[in-house]
Amino acid sequence: MAGDILIIGGGMVDYGFAKEYITHHKPGCVACADSGLDTAKKLGVSVDFLLGDFDSVQKETLGSFIEESYKGDSKKFEEYPPEKDYTDMHLVLEWAVSKNPSGIVILGATGGRLDHLVANINMLMLPLQNNIPAYIIDQNNKLCLVNGRNNNSISANGIFTIENRQDNFWKYISVYPLTEEVTGLSLSGVKYPLNGATVKKGTSRTISNEFAEDASEAIISLDKGILMVIQSRD
Repeated sequence: MAGDILIIGGGMVDYGFAKEYITHHKPGCVACADSGLDTAKKLGVSVDFLLGDFDSVQKETLGSFIEESYKGDSKKFEEYPPEKDYTDMHLVLEWAVSKNPSGIVILGATGGRLDHLVANINMLMLPLQNNIPAYIIDQNNKLCLVNGRNNNSISANGIFTIENRQDNFWKYISVYPLTEEVTGLSLSGVKYPLNGATVKKGTSRTISNEFAEDASEAIISLDKGILMVIQSRD
């Protein structure tokens, strides 16, 4: 599948931010997890695929989507029983990864239950393992996982770059180990740089950094481990 995929989940969504983001980035494909379909309807977004057990989506919204789906030639939805091993978000993320997109962005993955939030963050391991850039975003945060140059990195030579653009939504840059430790961590173009550091899980040392004055980009590199990279704003 050419282009990127936007996944809309059933979490909290700031509609003003979401509309601005979608208008600016224009995803190539939109897939929804269950009640993410209600959000897509409110946003006025055309949905290409729907997946879930359909226990939380509004019946009227679901009925209209299924009715329209049967008028086309391609299958646009897949239903699972409520008693299943994986969440709706996990299943739709698996579907997205199987399409081999250029990238995946997830809206509606934050807010509400913490167990779902933690699961959603860890699910980003799936696209990471398939060398597909993937992000969870909301009005205050943009989160992705990055692996090191010794971990079959999705970035060239284990280097991850964040452009400091004028239209950048997020001010702060934080990194945090998802593995027990990250080795060879270097940060440049930021207010508090690092050079070849080892950072262990459980520390707040690398939280709330910022772009250095006049820096056009921040560069993050690591040798080994998996790192959460979080851009955020108050």
